[in-house]
Amino acid sequence: MKKIYQFLSSVKLAIVLFLILAFFSIFGTIIPQGRPESFYLMKYGKTIGDIILKLQLNDAYHSWWYIITLFLFLINLIICSLKRFPISLKLYKTDPTNVDPENFPNRIKLNLKKEFNSVVNFLLKKLGFKEIKKISNGVLFYKDLNRKAFFSVYFVHFSMVLILIGGLIGAIWGYRGNMIILEGQISNRVRPFRGEEPIFLDFALKLNKFTLELYPNGMPKEYISNVTVIDGNKRINAIIKVNHPFRYKGISFYQASYNEIPKFILYIKEKNKTYELTSMVPINVDNYSIFLDKYIRHYGFILIYITVFDQNTGKQYSTYLVKGIPNILKLGEKEYHINVKKMEAIYLTGLQVKKDPGITLVYSGFILMILGLFWVYFFDPKTFWVFVKQKNKEIEVILGARAKREKEGLKLKLEELAKKIQKEA
Repeated sequence: MKKIYQFLSSVKLAIVLFLILAFFSIFGTIIPQGRPESFYLMKYGKTIGDIILKLQLNDAYHSWWYIITLFLFLINLIICSLKRFPISLKLYKTDPTNVDPENFPNRIKLNLKKEFNSVVNFLLKKLGFKEIKKISNGVLFYKDLNRKAFFSVYFVHFSMVLILIGGLIGAIWGYRGNMIILEGQISNRVRPFRGEEPIFLDFALKLNKFTLELYPNGMPKEYISNVTVIDGNKRINAIIKVNHPFRYKGISFYQASYNEIPKFILYIKEKNKTYELTSMVPINVDNYSIFLDKYIRHYGFILIYITVFDQNTGKQYSTYLVKGIPNILKLGEKEYHINVKKMEAIYLTGLQVKKDPGITLVYSGFILMILGLFWVYFFDPKTFWVFVKQKNKEIEVILGARAKREKEGLKLKLEELAKKIQKEA
């Protein structure tokens, strides 16, 4: 039991756990998260793909190794804090009056031709020192600063505990997934990154309209989902844009992707005969099968790709049409005039859904950590001593000071104190 305690309270263990988290988090950043298993096997090959899936690097921040490492880090931090606390408590309770002027830390000695009472009054009234006791023919004074800051490091430790607990709650009970909604439809189904079973929310989203803004070259500039939350009798309208998520009931919705389902009606004419071609529904013209393949926007033009299959030879080829420009399709010896009668697109929005029930603890922990670090580095515990002694016709002044961390700065402050007593007392 003692060996287990020593192992869990080891600073080396904390460093190792921190490095493990940092190392694997790099993979969690580099490797795309939440894709289907086939994606990793195809992209990285079977060997590396299997390693990614077994180590759950495809969802690194909810993986078994991440949860175990966070839990060990939490236990290590708590035990280290408890182990160190008696030392800080002892420093806090140290009696500042139990000192010997001849053995002051950072000792400075002055001989001044000043009035004894003048120096004493200057220390008490101007500098805020307290009189401790009289020693032979001298008086000992002290000034204590930031004594409670001996516990500032535990404020930081506590903030880290909150962050780790929040991380564990999010990793165990939180999830991330995708929600696909067709324009005009309603869905409460989330496909999680981990596991095959869908998650059904206790409310639904309706995609009212999807707006796609394009650059002049046809590349997407911004895509926006106009949605309505349907929660019983409650209706809430919201706009979801890239980098502008929508949050409801602790669940965040991020605009992640989109897709278009094109709807075309093309008229193919040859003399007095007309054929109607609708998207994804092939038609037969003579001995040829024709179907729409895809379309793209390019510098303001719409290019519609069609595939022609020759039933006699078994060969096929693709060509494209330009919307707004007369097009001619040659099939064997015949030429056909093609006109785009109607073109529209129905959009699918791809939302990334994230639930992190520990996020409040994580944010609270970060705020407390900032406050704690400010307390640690700007409020260092310090104690100053001044011993004033009448010596013949002069005043002997001995100064000393002690600090927890600020060693070099403490000497400068002690020298400044000595100069003040020399000049102003």
